[in-house]
Amino acid sequence: MSRTTRTSTRMLRPHRTSLRLVAITPNAPLQEQARAQAEEIEKLYLLLESARDLGGEVNLETLVPKIVARTSRIMRCERSSVFLLDRERQELYTLVAEGLEAKEVRFPASKGLAGHVARTGETLNVADAYEDARFNPEVDRQTGYRTRSVLAMPLRDRKGGVLGVVQCLNKSVPGGAAAFGQEDENFLSALANLLASYLESAQLYAQMDRLFAAFVSAMSRSIDDRDPCTSGHSRRVTLYALNLAKAVHESDETPFRAIRYTRERMRQLRYAGLLHDVGKIGVREYVLCKADKLPPQGLDLIRARYENLALQRKAEVFERAARTQGDPDAMLREAYEPLAAALAAARKLVEAKNRPAPVNDEELAALQALHAQGWLTAEELEVLSIRRGNLTAAEWEDIKAHVTKSYEILLRIPWPRELSEVPEVAYTHHEKRDGSGYPRALKGDAIHFDGQVLCVADIYDALTASDRPYKKAIPHEIALKILMEEEAGRFKLLPELVELFFEKHCFEINDVQLKELQT
Repeated sequence: MSRTTRTSTRMLRPHRTSLRLVAITPNAPLQEQARAQAEEIEKLYLLLESARDLGGEVNLETLVPKIVARTSRIMRCERSSVFLLDRERQELYTLVAEGLEAKEVRFPASKGLAGHVARTGETLNVADAYEDARFNPEVDRQTGYRTRSVLAMPLRDRKGGVLGVVQCLNKSVPGGAAAFGQEDENFLSALANLLASYLESAQLYAQMDRLFAAFVSAMSRSIDDRDPCTSGHSRRVTLYALNLAKAVHESDETPFRAIRYTRERMRQLRYAGLLHDVGKIGVREYVLCKADKLPPQGLDLIRARYENLALQRKAEVFERAARTQGDPDAMLREAYEPLAAALAAARKLVEAKNRPAPVNDEELAALQALHAQGWLTAEELEVLSIRRGNLTAAEWEDIKAHVTKSYEILLRIPWPRELSEVPEVAYTHHEKRDGSGYPRALKGDAIHFDGQVLCVADIYDALTASDRPYKKAIPHEIALKILMEEEAGRFKLLPELVELFFEKHCFEINDVQLKELQT
């Protein structure tokens, strides 16, 4: 070991009152003692200030950069780093913020001075890093930075295990650089106890958040996978919406200039997207995935009825022919074949109108005639006469009710403050700016902006999804035209939002995004 390295194996525990942050010599002149006491008071104030400023932060992605900035300032060094230990993979990692994202920078815990501290639990105070064989100069070579003095200390959890490492580089003093002294070790030791406590709390919070995220993802997938007709819908809508929100965040154009997304707001949108259809668990599966107008086996029942009517007429003709000694073939041509042809035409009409296709006046009159003949029940006539789509008025109300059911379910979840608007965002994903949406017929900016983002994503997926039994997938180009002309063009949706969706290709998602959303 280099003579410029001082190693300490002491455990980091709450400090006793005998440990001073600044050395005060009892016999020193009063002026010097006063200066030392003032310096210690200043450092104690910095510790209290750190406790105040860092204590309310539970997000690791924002806590780590705050700790790094504060450590550099109060330790009076050029740079600081906080590395967390991944025990399972035996790696050290730190979090680097990149806009709305945060990436991890990882390296093996067997490398460098920080790796040595993580493995051994020792404190390292190195006056010249390049004289220590354990120092890894690769980072300096990549960045052009020159590391001189290093003070690295373990961060320990409540059970004494190594949680990570705090590292300070290049002690700054008037006139140049210097090695870290014993007072620096004392002060960093006190600070490390504070930082470790906050980091451990933030890690526990992150674990709870990952657990909650997994629960939300599992719930969303369970709802989508009730039937192939909705498989993947919530996940696709969520990714479209997140892409669009990011595009809004990065735009400096009106009306998005003042709208910015934080990581918490993006997480809120993510949960709202994954759970926007959770209320469909209360919608009858038959209605939710209805492919045709008639209920299951409804068409088979009508076909059997028509076949029965034809067979009954044929039996009557043969019976009459036997009783009157008439010509069966002639009697069939006269009394049976016209009915069989009429029943075939009726069957063809019913089969055509059973599909979710428009019904014109002529077809409606023909269906009403079949009902008058007793060939259709009143319920069958009502269903087959649906002018647009394949749902009756009652079934459509049942479908629309899923939004309110979603809202009521989401309200029962005790969301943390930063996610408190998840229920409202999900509640507004079918509202339209002209008031034609549901369930509250909200207008304009009364609709939560994130709900409007979700609405654009939801409509696009409804148009282009290939897994709906009641319709064929619409090509992207036609979906673009519908959204731009029918929805945005009539101010049902915010035109600039729809334009941004297509301009920034927010409709493009990949397997990596889908995988990340599920983990």
